[in-house]
Amino acid sequence: MNKLTITEVINNNSTDTIKNPTFSGYHITKFKENLEQEESSETVGHILSNAYQSINYFKNPNNVSDEQNPMKILCLGKVQSGKTSFFLATTALAFDNGYDIAYILGGTKLKLKEQNLGRIIKSFKNNEKIKIFDVNNLFNENIPSLIKAGYKIILVILKNAAEKTNLGKLKKFSEIYYSIPAVIIDDEGDEYTPGAEKQKKKNSRAGKTHDKIVDIITSFKICTFLSVTATPQANLLVSTYDGISPNRLVLVKPGKGYTGGREFFDTKDNPHVSIIDDTDDFVDSIPSSFKEALYFFIFACSMKRSKGDKEPFSMLVHPSSFHAVQEVVASRIKNFINNSLNPIILNKRSIEFDDLVNEIENVFMQYKKIYGQNDIEFEKVINELPGVVENLMIQIINYASSDDGDEKKDTPKYKIKVGGNMLGRGLTIDRLIVSYIYRDSKEAQVDTMYQRCRWFGYKANYFDVCKVFMTAELQDKFMAIVSNEDHMWNSMEAFLNTQIDLKKFKRIFLLENDKLVLTRKSVSNTITLKVISSGNKADESIYLNKEEMEHNRKIYIEYCKNNKHNGELVDFDNSKEHNQRHLLIKESFINFYNVFLSKIIFGYGSPFSAQLFQVMVDKIKRGEQEDDILIMLMRYGNGEYRSPSDSTMMNISRLFQGRNDGTKFTGDRYPTDINGVDYSKIPFIQIHMVDIYNKEPNINESIPLISYNSPLTSEVIKMVTGDNVYEE
Repeated sequence: MNKLTITEVINNNSTDTIKNPTFSGYHITKFKENLEQEESSETVGHILSNAYQSINYFKNPNNVSDEQNPMKILCLGKVQSGKTSFFLATTALAFDNGYDIAYILGGTKLKLKEQNLGRIIKSFKNNEKIKIFDVNNLFNENIPSLIKAGYKIILVILKNAAEKTNLGKLKKFSEIYYSIPAVIIDDEGDEYTPGAEKQKKKNSRAGKTHDKIVDIITSFKICTFLSVTATPQANLLVSTYDGISPNRLVLVKPGKGYTGGREFFDTKDNPHVSIIDDTDDFVDSIPSSFKEALYFFIFACSMKRSKGDKEPFSMLVHPSSFHAVQEVVASRIKNFINNSLNPIILNKRSIEFDDLVNEIENVFMQYKKIYGQNDIEFEKVINELPGVVENLMIQIINYASSDDGDEKKDTPKYKIKVGGNMLGRGLTIDRLIVSYIYRDSKEAQVDTMYQRCRWFGYKANYFDVCKVFMTAELQDKFMAIVSNEDHMWNSMEAFLNTQIDLKKFKRIFLLENDKLVLTRKSVSNTITLKVISSGNKADESIYLNKEEMEHNRKIYIEYCKNNKHNGELVDFDNSKEHNQRHLLIKESFINFYNVFLSKIIFGYGSPFSAQLFQVMVDKIKRGEQEDDILIMLMRYGNGEYRSPSDSTMMNISRLFQGRNDGTKFTGDRYPTDINGVDYSKIPFIQIHMVDIYNKEPNINESIPLISYNSPLTSEVIKMVTGDNVYEE
């Protein structure tokens, strides 16, 4: 037998990406200087470190190759976590590394585009070498002459498939400026960009945005396409043959002080969520649950004012996607404030004022019970009530509404924003602390629902007064969505260690609520899987390329090296060859996941993935399962030959082994008693070093394959995937 040797994994990065990018050029330096005027050095460093990841995947703008294959990078961030700062820093880096034009798709709605345009202008206001343009009907600039004069160009475009404007205009740019390397940033890249292939036969307009974008990114000679989103389900669940299917992944991690899903939806009794009745609505009157939410908002604003914080706060109301319903709700809220609250505040001697004080005091006592703060003087809170109620402003946010209603400049306002779809994606609501949301549907999409969480963000300084009012059913859905997000992020972090094309990522996700689907059905149906069930499963697929096989060998050999003294040799063969001698190891499941399962590349068609085993890790961390795993390194030190099960030479059969011959070890398949220790309740894994090409196994040609036996039932874990084709 050959000795166990390790061949270095070949770096799988594309040969035409930027090599040794600069991280200290003029444009990123100016961007940093401007950012430092408002953010701490820690925050600035965090934003830049996220941007540094992506530039390594950019197409080399100096490449002379004739191939027009865009690099498509999926940039996954958290809802309201700073993705805009990330892609603007990335734009500055692109300019320092040879790109002259950045096309920014600023969203599908004018308000989001305008918000992005304002952020871009503000972020580069100190950089006289960058020209920023809003691409509209009046746009008519000579781009080549500006570039020749030394300027870098940012074009902000509405993501709309109109032929004469928006993406239609960008398509013309791709034809006129095809030879100028392009970086295209798709903000909210999961919205409309993933296609609608299933509907095209029925609806000729379906998928027009998708088709236009594919046409654009393939028209430029050199193009890097960044799809930036917090909810990438649609981007991942399109077929990997699709023109927008991403090649690479960047995780845009949130900075210090971020509050997201886990802070609101970790347990049923989270104090930042209040359950309302699912029959509450505004049809006949103001529901009592809304009054409770409003009183909490008024208390929070008054309490913060009493402690010197007189900056504006916001409240969000999600009644419906229909404008008419939003108008009714806003009108009822405005009438309640003007005709009830304001008169009460003005007449402190009335019984109604005493009742209002009692309502606020109830909120105050609940707040103190949770946070135990004794430095708040209730009398001071009450004294601030007029300053809050008099400045309450109702604002409808939809396509037909104006931006700021009757808001006066430099006047602090406590805004109650009423809306639907416009509040569901991208828009930042300044200092949002209270959300009232009862809009729901029988079957909801994970990505759409999570985008509605405008209450996430950097709220550490006032998280104590952040609260969401929603139905119990909505809370259950959001708890399942948070678990889905945690699982997805953990899976992607593990996948990044492989440094391979994102098309190889297993599209398998945890989803524990039957009323949820991953994304819209026009992109992909959600299909339920039973993946880790009681009994045995074996990885019989060796659908791996040479580099992936070498990578897996390295992981196995490293594990053997670190654990050769931690196990017990179990020998079922008394012959000199010892062909049935295995190394048995009992260790922490979490540790085994970190050093082995999360790093192995599973072949196409395998029933396993790092994502699946991550679910087990999550259960252990929640205390639902013991942190144990029994591992048997089969034919330790020798390897084994397995014949292929078909002509493709990509699958084998009969991997899992067992025996029942009356020996004290009752079988590899079902280990129940080894030296007096009962292992029947512990998950059990066999690792086989398999060589299907050489009857005398060669370790340098063998690859590790696993078999898994679980004592769990199939109902314990629910996994889902999509119905498209996922392979290169």
